Amino acid sequence: MGPEEVVRQNVVAELKRLGWKEARLQWSPEWRVPDTPHDLTKRERGQSFKACGRADLVAFADDSGQPHALQVIFEFKEPTIDQGRDQLMRYLASEPVVRMGYWTNGTASLAVYKSHTNDWIEVKDAPLPHPGDDLTAPPEHPPTWEDLREPTEAQLSTALKRLVATVVSGDSRSVRREDQLRELLHVLLVKVESDNVASVKSNREKAVSFRIYGDQATMVKLTAKAIQDQFKDYFNKQRTRVFHRDDVDHIRLNDETVFAVVDTLAPWRILGDKVDLLAKAFQIFRTQAMKSGEGQFLTPQRIIRPCVMAMDITSEDKVIDPACGSGGFLVEALRQVQEREFQNGDAWRMVKFANDGLYGVDMDPIGVKLTKAMMIAMQDGSTHTLIGDAVRRHLWRSQFPQIQQELGSPSNEGEIAEQFTVVLTNPPFGEDLKVSAADARAAGYTITKSAASASRAKKKEHVDLEIGLIYLELAHRLLQVGGRVGIVLPETYFFSHKYRWLPDWLEGRFVLRGMMNIAMEAFEEFCRAKTNFYIFEKVGYGTEHENNESEEGQ
Repeated sequence: MGPEEVVRQNVVAELKRLGWKEARLQWSPEWRVPDTPHDLTKRERGQSFKACGRADLVAFADDSGQPHALQVIFEFKEPTIDQGRDQLMRYLASEPVVRMGYWTNGTASLAVYKSHTNDWIEVKDAPLPHPGDDLTAPPEHPPTWEDLREPTEAQLSTALKRLVATVVSGDSRSVRREDQLRELLHVLLVKVESDNVASVKSNREKAVSFRIYGDQATMVKLTAKAIQDQFKDYFNKQRTRVFHRDDVDHIRLNDETVFAVVDTLAPWRILGDKVDLLAKAFQIFRTQAMKSGEGQFLTPQRIIRPCVMAMDITSEDKVIDPACGSGGFLVEALRQVQEREFQNGDAWRMVKFANDGLYGVDMDPIGVKLTKAMMIAMQDGSTHTLIGDAVRRHLWRSQFPQIQQELGSPSNEGEIAEQFTVVLTNPPFGEDLKVSAADARAAGYTITKSAASASRAKKKEHVDLEIGLIYLELAHRLLQVGGRVGIVLPETYFFSHKYRWLPDWLEGRFVLRGMMNIAMEAFEEFCRAKTNFYIFEKVGYGTEHENNESEEGQ
């Protein structure tokens, strides 16, 4: 056994004596550290990646052995303190969630901590860490907007998975996963508001409000109190625009959890030039509570951006996403219109477009809340973001009166007002996710009648049908003639013999104006369905509508 291995085994034995579980220590195989941010992204996606080195020993915060749980990196190879320091800093810079590196050659030792201002804090002859040690190093000076850095998607993803998997799950105040995610989102809203204020030019040299407060002894309590106070102010300011009736003006997480979230997010610009980082953060939170059978596969930003570009949306359009999720399509539409039309002091026109021309509906109250918060941070557009079931319109008046008020036809109760020029959506889909024949009949859908006519049960007027196809007819009803829909749908709808009836239903209603291939890998974090982005123009009301009119005239 060489000298390096002797040191490693001695450290492993001492860590176990200090209380570290063997399952949370890894030295064989040695941990591969990504070489570049691109390699970090590849690792996050489960792909092969290039490593800049192999850590001699790593310690995890839980038993998963996953990157999001990394806590400490140990290095024994380098013989001198200077070489050990350099190696640790390289590894710490490449691993987004690790807060401490530890080097020893068996005689001397050095601990290196990351700080929130991108500085390194070194402690010579430091003792080995205990499992419960707080490895946070408070910044010497409160950070400003200029001190914050923009994380890569992979860095953000790894850090947020760490929060969900190892921090919030252990909170003693909120034990249900939905409650934990809601409260985690409330902390995120405080971060969004802090970034929104700090990014203003006149505030960029002032200390950001979302940060660690106090010293090593008081920081947990003082930070949690500061964030609770900030949330209360935000809640009171946005109570009617963002929050729901059952929300309260305080975050229902314990102080340690609130501090851990701040400790993780404080160094970064979540609401910077790339607003999709916030959407990505929500996707990570939300997918922890999703079941794949629910068909709720949130759209990756790398799909959203080109899809919105293909729709060529202007400030003259009126846009709706009836399955808006976390608001990705709406936020990107606002961003693109702002970039093209409102860069020369026309802020009031952008606000008018956002408030008059952007609509969203979703059943998920957490997603609606985040959409509203994001739109407010981007100069609003939250006015017409609604909670409810866009598909089952026969329930609007009794269960979702706000949707009835916003989307219903004032001249014909029970109908949908054809008021939009653009429908842009990625609806939930899946063979087992269907709208019942009874609901389709009550809501007056015709697409389920077309499906019934081609089915074995021809005596039925309607059949149960995949909800993605129902959204296609919903889009038709929302659009003015000449309006366009951009919709993500499974490829099988347009090629399988099972759906041979669909072209007949489309005839006279929609004309296909374009299609974008979406690689299966694009949704690899959420599902493996092969989908495309289809662009249709509404040209009329269908051949059977024309037949019905002619019959009525005879």
